[in-house]
Amino acid sequence: MLKNRNIFSFSLILIYGLAFLVLWEWLRPLPIITDTGNLYVFVWFTFFCFIFMYLRVASYISVPIIFIAMMYGLHYIFFGGSFILEGFSTLTWFGEDFARNIEFLFNRKMNDLSYEFRSFLLFLVLAITSYLIHFWIYHVKKIFSFLFITIIYVTILDTFTIYDASTSIVRLVVSSFLLMTILFKMRLEETERIKTDKLSNGVWISIMTCMIAFVAVVAFFLPKYEPHWPDPLPMVQGAMSGENLSGGHRTIGYSDNDERLGGGFAYDDTVVFTAVANQGHYWRGESKEIYTGKGWESVEQQLNRTFRYSEQYNEKVSVQFYEQGTAKHVQETTITMLDDRHFSHFFYPGELLEVHVDGLKYNAEFLEEPFQFSIDYVSGKVSAMSSTNHNPLLLQEYLITYNYPSFVIEQLKYRTNLDPDHIKEVYLQLPELPERVGILASEITRNYDNRYDKVKAIEEYFSEYDYKYETQDVAIPSEGQDYVDQFLFETRRGYCNNFSTSMVVMLRTLDIPARWVKGFTQGREIGLVENGKKKYEITNANAHSWVEVYFPNVGWVPFEPTRGFNASFEFVEGNQLDRELDQSGVEESYEQVQVPQRDNDPENPFLPLEEEVESISTIEESVTTEVEESSSKSFPFSNPFIWFPLIMLLIGFLFYKTYKRLITFFFLTWFKLKSRDENTYLSAYERLLWLLQLNGYYRYTDETLREYASRIDKSLSCTEMTRLTLKYEKIIYGNFKDPSLWKEMHSSWEAILRKMGS
Repeated sequence: MLKNRNIFSFSLILIYGLAFLVLWEWLRPLPIITDTGNLYVFVWFTFFCFIFMYLRVASYISVPIIFIAMMYGLHYIFFGGSFILEGFSTLTWFGEDFARNIEFLFNRKMNDLSYEFRSFLLFLVLAITSYLIHFWIYHVKKIFSFLFITIIYVTILDTFTIYDASTSIVRLVVSSFLLMTILFKMRLEETERIKTDKLSNGVWISIMTCMIAFVAVVAFFLPKYEPHWPDPLPMVQGAMSGENLSGGHRTIGYSDNDERLGGGFAYDDTVVFTAVANQGHYWRGESKEIYTGKGWESVEQQLNRTFRYSEQYNEKVSVQFYEQGTAKHVQETTITMLDDRHFSHFFYPGELLEVHVDGLKYNAEFLEEPFQFSIDYVSGKVSAMSSTNHNPLLLQEYLITYNYPSFVIEQLKYRTNLDPDHIKEVYLQLPELPERVGILASEITRNYDNRYDKVKAIEEYFSEYDYKYETQDVAIPSEGQDYVDQFLFETRRGYCNNFSTSMVVMLRTLDIPARWVKGFTQGREIGLVENGKKKYEITNANAHSWVEVYFPNVGWVPFEPTRGFNASFEFVEGNQLDRELDQSGVEESYEQVQVPQRDNDPENPFLPLEEEVESISTIEESVTTEVEESSSKSFPFSNPFIWFPLIMLLIGFLFYKTYKRLITFFFLTWFKLKSRDENTYLSAYERLLWLLQLNGYYRYTDETLREYASRIDKSLSCTEMTRLTLKYEKIIYGNFKDPSLWKEMHSSWEAILRKMGS
């Protein structure tokens, strides 16, 4: 029987789909470790290439179409507008830019390469890689090398960069096992000539998929032992670079002194503390208020309140950041510091409500002494110290209760300028700045008329433009140079301090109160505990800074401007919050938390003011109407990256249905125009063999031409293939020459083509 494989078999679709997912893992880290934007464009382009490779479209057709797709991607990313109307100008521009960048390549001026040319190179690499994967799948039927390199690539990025590959490695392992299993089965069927029907094939693949998925899920959720040895990577990195030998070397971590920012640092994955909580949070240490042009300082007269803990009065340790109108979720967390990484102040998410003294553990020499708390209401820093000599208590373990807020976007968009005077006095402070900093902030926010949209515009500005997250090659401002100005307009590279400080300063130029906050990111989830909570591991590498912005009637709202970081702050629509309240009940889930009242002491202007808060529902009515009107006008296919792939899929499907007939028609016409001699006959016969292979009539490796011709005749119910083969052998082996041979045999050659296409 003929070996005519159906291209739309479930096995092939699954193989190419899994291979596409594996290649996608190469793209996922790019926005985090580089300044690559619009990742979805490259993902769609890769998917488009895989479709062409899967359909096995001839290169003289697929290459031009893929090149047009590259041009469309460049046009969409860098120019916008209609590609149909402006595509030719984009193509003209690309030719000029290509020639210019090729010259840069030959002159080794890599830094001068344009972003458009770099994006084109990425498109080109993706297209070539797609073809290589197709070659490994379809011809070699082995892909282990590519899978192995992918796993190495992901693990290296997870080890040496901020990219977290915890879920990526799981996806890779599952996809790789399934991919190699199916390819091995296909390779075995081909070498042993084993025939399987669609039903048994589907059952086999389903069983293998379920087995691999079951093992992966069980392994993922089973409890895991913590490592018995500390992570050796920081020590190895330091030993290799020799930096650990120098006392002045900077490593990442939480520092108290922020007066001079800038300069690179080395990663340190040493664990600082673990936290048991319902979900991951940013862990707040303190905020700074005064920007000096070089770094951050605290206000000279910090508002500290120190009180000795007494079981008789049971006074709670609390800090208020949010107004009464903000929905808050009461939660608890237990933090355990490592023996050699103690701090005297607390790290907490959201708004601190209470420190549970019964669970407080600290260094041994003060265990018998009474202790007291120090609360700084400006920075939010809460510390513990000895009541006897005021020495700091090095905290080992503590249980805290805190409010975690849900910010209603409609409420944040409510336009008001009612900032209290004591807020404006401190949180609008700026040194003498270059004018272009304020001009840039105004340009970014010129299209917005409310505080929330302006803040979001600046927060997203760094991700949309060519700012790069960098931890080593980071400049230190020279004498007379402003830290923010240097980052925004000169270096355009840095880490969290650069991004967060720049956002605070730009907001202050717009008269929006903002402050700089430091602490730790949520860390890495390492398991579950008995009560269903999650356990997180926070390392020095999680040290971080972010931004808090003041909103009247709401309080201090956190934002994350640093490129590549995804904060866990909760922003919800008003109707979404209502649904959550209806489902869980206000008493059980969200509540308007009453913080112990404090007198409005004029000597303590930073204590929270008790003001009348406008109802959220009133704000929702006007804003929701606008949202509904705008959403009703939106068209689901207005984004070209929704309909363009669909059109390409339709074109590809239609082409697949007709391309064999088109190719056959082309060669029928082509050989009618050729000269009629034995050379034309040889060329036509060899082309006939190729067309038979294209249509699924494969020739076995140990099969002679006559045997193959006999099978073709039986399949097509004719005798022409044998006649053509005998004449072909006479020319090849008998040096037979007949000028009229092609004229004589042309009808037989054409008959086979027509029978094959019928």
